[in-house]
Amino acid sequence: MKPRISRLLALVAWLGLSLAHPFEGNGGYVQGEVDFEPNDATPIAGRPTVAWIEFIRVGGLPIDPRDCFCTLLFYQGRVSATAQPDAQVRMQLNPRTGRMEGVVKFPKPGPYFLVLLGRPMPGKQIPPFIMQTIIQVLPR
Repeated sequence: MKPRISRLLALVAWLGLSLAHPFEGNGGYVQGEVDFEPNDATPIAGRPTVAWIEFIRVGGLPIDPRDCFCTLLFYQGRVSATAQPDAQVRMQLNPRTGRMEGVVKFPKPGPYFLVLLGRPMPGKQIPPFIMQTIIQVLPR
């Protein structure tokens, strides 16, 4: 099979898997899951969506999301050190649900590269980490 076709098939298979449960990320050393409300539904462009951290593991050890100063960045297109995210949200503790969550509004439908940046809250001892995955945002 030609390299270009095999890469395209791999991308299609990978996107298909990400659509099945698009919010799981596994960076090897960092594992975690970010869910969207309602009921882990796929986000819709232009609508405010609650994103929340279900779990984080760094080096196999569980991290309490409440110990983390976490920011979700969403890029549609290229990701680089100088690229500005298309959407972002700082995760905060919701006392009603007990979850680390935030509201994000995706400007356009399509695939987004999700980056979860984490560092310890003051007085907490967790390693800084980065987790990444691809999600799909539906049109209105």
